[in-house]
Amino acid sequence: MNAGAIDDATLVAAGELRTDVLELFQAEARMDLLLSAPGLLAQPPVGHSALARAPHAPLPAKLAHAHQQALLSALGEQLDGLPQTMEWEARIGAWIRKLSSAEARVLHHHPGPLFTRLISRAASSIVPAGPITLGTVNRPPGAELDLTLTGAMHERAREWFRLRAAESNDISKEVQSLLESSWAGTMIGAKDLYYKVLAEFFQEMLQGADLTDSNPLLDVMTSFQRAAYQQAKGILRRFGGVFLADVVGLGKTYIAMALLRYLQDTLDRHALVIAPPTVCPTWQALAEDFGVNLRALSHGQLEDLPKYSQRQVLVVDESHNFRNPATRRYERIWEWLHPNNVPSRRQVLLLSATPQNNSPRDVLQQLKLFPENFTKLPFPGESLDDYFKAVEAGKESLTNVLQHVVVRRTRRFIQSNYQDAKLPVKRPTGGYDWVPIRFPKRISGPEQCLRYQIEDTYGTGLYEQIIQVLGGMDYPLYGLAAYVLEMHRDDARIVGYRQVGKSLRGLFKVLLLKRLESSEAAFRASLEQLRTRLQRGLENLQAGFVQVVVDVEDEGDAPPGGDKMPSGMFHVDRLRNALNADLERVEKLLGAIPHQSPGADAKLARLRAYLRTRPPCQHRTLIFTQFTDTAEFLHAHLQQGYGTVAKVTGSSGNVRLTARRFAPRANPSRDGSTIPKEQQIDLLISTDVLSEGINLQDADTLINYDLHWNPVRLIQRAGRIDRLGSLNEEIHISSFLPERALESNLGLEQVLRRRIQEFLKVFGEDSHILPMEESLDVDGVLDIYAGKALEKAEARHDELDALGRHAERILSLQQTEPAHYARIRALRPGRRAATQSRRPGVVATRLGWYWAFWREQDGAAIERISDVAGLDLLFSHSQKSDVPEATRMAQCRQRANRLAEEARRAFSSLAENVRAQRREPALNIHEDWVLVTLDALRKGSDDARLATLEAMRQWIIAGQYKQSLRLAAARWRKEQLTGESLFQQMEAMLRFPLRNEALGEEEMVGVVVGEEPGEM
Repeated sequence: MNAGAIDDATLVAAGELRTDVLELFQAEARMDLLLSAPGLLAQPPVGHSALARAPHAPLPAKLAHAHQQALLSALGEQLDGLPQTMEWEARIGAWIRKLSSAEARVLHHHPGPLFTRLISRAASSIVPAGPITLGTVNRPPGAELDLTLTGAMHERAREWFRLRAAESNDISKEVQSLLESSWAGTMIGAKDLYYKVLAEFFQEMLQGADLTDSNPLLDVMTSFQRAAYQQAKGILRRFGGVFLADVVGLGKTYIAMALLRYLQDTLDRHALVIAPPTVCPTWQALAEDFGVNLRALSHGQLEDLPKYSQRQVLVVDESHNFRNPATRRYERIWEWLHPNNVPSRRQVLLLSATPQNNSPRDVLQQLKLFPENFTKLPFPGESLDDYFKAVEAGKESLTNVLQHVVVRRTRRFIQSNYQDAKLPVKRPTGGYDWVPIRFPKRISGPEQCLRYQIEDTYGTGLYEQIIQVLGGMDYPLYGLAAYVLEMHRDDARIVGYRQVGKSLRGLFKVLLLKRLESSEAAFRASLEQLRTRLQRGLENLQAGFVQVVVDVEDEGDAPPGGDKMPSGMFHVDRLRNALNADLERVEKLLGAIPHQSPGADAKLARLRAYLRTRPPCQHRTLIFTQFTDTAEFLHAHLQQGYGTVAKVTGSSGNVRLTARRFAPRANPSRDGSTIPKEQQIDLLISTDVLSEGINLQDADTLINYDLHWNPVRLIQRAGRIDRLGSLNEEIHISSFLPERALESNLGLEQVLRRRIQEFLKVFGEDSHILPMEESLDVDGVLDIYAGKALEKAEARHDELDALGRHAERILSLQQTEPAHYARIRALRPGRRAATQSRRPGVVATRLGWYWAFWREQDGAAIERISDVAGLDLLFSHSQKSDVPEATRMAQCRQRANRLAEEARRAFSSLAENVRAQRREPALNIHEDWVLVTLDALRKGSDDARLATLEAMRQWIIAGQYKQSLRLAAARWRKEQLTGESLFQQMEAMLRFPLRNEALGEEEMVGVVVGEEPGEM
């Protein structure tokens, strides 16, 4: 615009550039807009405060440029938050055209600040009081001292503007570019929009992925393990904990070891590993190989935890074993992580292919081990407990919280996304060979079901007699609460026992039934042990006391001892009669069970027949049983004709050597030595001591000798041979199934349901109070024998697998196309895309970490969908061609605007709920008691103490350390701490500072629509 044109142009000295200005002056034919410091900026640039000390001083060039950038940034944020309507889209489009044709200019005054605000048209000028906004123009006359200038003063005002404009920088192109890059600008490609959503959704993970990482372990990891490492590193940096949950056999230990090397090299933090006893040597050996300073404790050595108080990182291998907070092993870990009940600061790595054994609460208890001084886990609700209650009620999705902290990939995922990946195989002489990854084909299903006649094992009619006797017994040792006199039922020892002992009788029935099916040897041993315990119970009663049983053991001569209580607290006669009656039944059964020769055992005969079809000398074979008695029985009677046979039980020594003799290729010696063929094991019989963490993939045959109750243990067992690095084309997984006479022609499901009904008759009412891990999982049992359990286990958290696919895509873009990734990151939120498809539109919205995806429905409606479904739909659109700008674009834009505004309105109420819950979460009775007690200390306190008390109040109300506070507060209240004692305890809590958990503003991340809406 030349000097002559400025004479009739509208001149506006607005100071700052807001969307108000775009709306107010949209009808001006020609316009100059002058911006300057100081302006009203929500986030002023560094150095801006100097204006307060010297408001009229010239601006240094650096500060002037920073102010200009701050103005543009503020405008961009306002554009992002505008209603996505056709009206605003047209308005922004008109300004883009004005700026491109020079009908409008935007100038920034660099020499110094300007405090004058001016709106000057050809005939007159207005000097408004305050900033130029919609409110300025629309306020009633006299509300502020606005001055209208005419004549000479008007000309003087325009001359002032001309002089300031002449010494200003023209930033019209920058403003035009900002408008064009907003949601109202040209639509972008659907693939770029998909990447933009991914870049925001996985922001923390991507920020944690250091592309210049020099971790030496990366050189010996597969490509998918390296990707998992980068993902996990980002999670660990943000939340202080990560859940490595790849399915069995994908190398979780190597990923964890790489993370430990990273923490050691960058933060000088060293780890303590808690693992099954058979796995601890593996951790120590790998640590030595890869230069990682760690210590390993077995699950049975947790009493030694205090010796390792200087370790800053905890690794829990097979963490699903720590899902019950009522167990001593869980308590010991918790106490180590929270000394004196203060919030934990130790970083935590959890490893498990089966984090959820029974219910979502399994996962909850493991997540509670995460530290509290990192970013709070992102979930809607006031506490993690409340969120998991909503999950159990079906109101929330477990995936919505796990997606932020879990790294999980399935075999199917690896096969689909890493077809060219190679696995490093260590040479005996040193170094590695890289071979293509391959997975053996699983052979597991009805054809591998080893059916046998259980009645032939125990004799005609005896099995039915056993079932009837087991169902008719009283089991008084495991149900003592029923014999307590009414007057003693409130005794503290009895109350505690009644809580623990509700399911003991059912648990013992489970044990007997499992042993009955496992082997005659195991069942006979259980009956003999029960006879001894009943006899001892009668002797104790005669001596005047009752020994309370608090647990059920699978092995051993006697149950663990509980309290000795006076017999006078019990109905002695009833208890004696019950003990005698059960003793008589047990002795009758023992007398009826014949000592059969191995040749008469139908189950053993079926096993031998199967081994003849797959000789262990040709097909290395692993037999699993739950019971030591059964393992010893099998070992004793399979010595001839099956090659070298060995067994491993809980009492076996040098388990690692046995595993190496059985699977030398999977367990190479560190010194390069080999196991001679004649010393190798062909057939290995094991209890579940080898079911976790051991590499046994030299074997191609696995036999489950016992009837399954729950599929989780089977999945762990199968993972010993179904692993990366197996050279077997196929692996066979077989399981025994007992059937009765006349059932041989029945289908698999019918036989299974009959056995389950038999067991339920034995349980009676006890079946309703069994712990979930011992309850009969009918569908799970059917899946095991139908060969579907492993596939279903991989698909159980298929949404997490799907999230992994999306994370891999954006991580790959970041690593392989950094320039493209940088352009994606620079895209402003709210961009739209349109594809040549009939897929429904999808909108992505967020408030900080809280996301919501919305799908277009018929008509004008939208519905919220899961995060995974939203990302999947975005990806689906990204695979279609984009709608050309000239083709049906107006219709697509209109639909995109409608969807965006519908989603904005729906998301607004959700976002407000999240803000309210995080701003002031609800307090429980113990937290309220702490507040009331502290408030009582205010009277008579000096200013310093009052300030501390207020800090304590804010610390409690913020709820950032709710987990530790609730436990501590319950203890303080129970101990009836005085106000001063409580004050001292809270002073210790204040050592853990509150974090800034501001969620920011609601954000429209992106919108994509199909050219022709509809399901496809």
